Amino acid sequence: MPVETPNVVTAEPEAERLIAAARHTIEEVPFFWVVTPGVEGGAHARIVQAQPSSDGEDFWVRWFLTPPNGRKAAEIRHHGRLTLAYQHASGEAFVALSGPAELIDDRDAVNRRFRGSSHDDAKGLVVAGLIAVRVIADHLELHIRGVTEEPWGRGRTSLDRDPNGRWHLHPVHYDAPIVR
Repeated sequence: MPVETPNVVTAEPEAERLIAAARHTIEEVPFFWVVTPGVEGGAHARIVQAQPSSDGEDFWVRWFLTPPNGRKAAEIRHHGRLTLAYQHASGEAFVALSGPAELIDDRDAVNRRFRGSSHDDAKGLVVAGLIAVRVIADHLELHIRGVTEEPWGRGRTSLDRDPNGRWHLHPVHYDAPIVR
């Protein structure tokens, strides 16, 4: 499980409340979407399993594993940035986290995070063919019922993180008209 870290500081009480709700959503979601820009345009999305952070690591550093020679790794290598999309099972909370991504080809980093079982991978072939991906969040967009502004799902609540680790809330932007 992710570890609470004291290095997340915000200057805005409203940002604190939103960050806490985003953290809770992320902690509850075992699988999430990885969305990468396609090399020739468009976007590619796929489901991956969340992997644990190291003890004491910043919560906003997120990890997953991937084969080193697939399209996902090629797109990360090419663009160096991606989005992770989390949907809570309740259908009431959605968080999109974006940031720079780095491929980490380190056996120890993979082995510490791999959540497969020896029953699924008795010979260790799956884990041997994976590398780790580290994403450092610098942007969040969220829709969390009862937390983000209403009308729910019609506006965009977003925060950006500065180099000092402080999250800053953008004014809520409504870009979908309410038609009755």
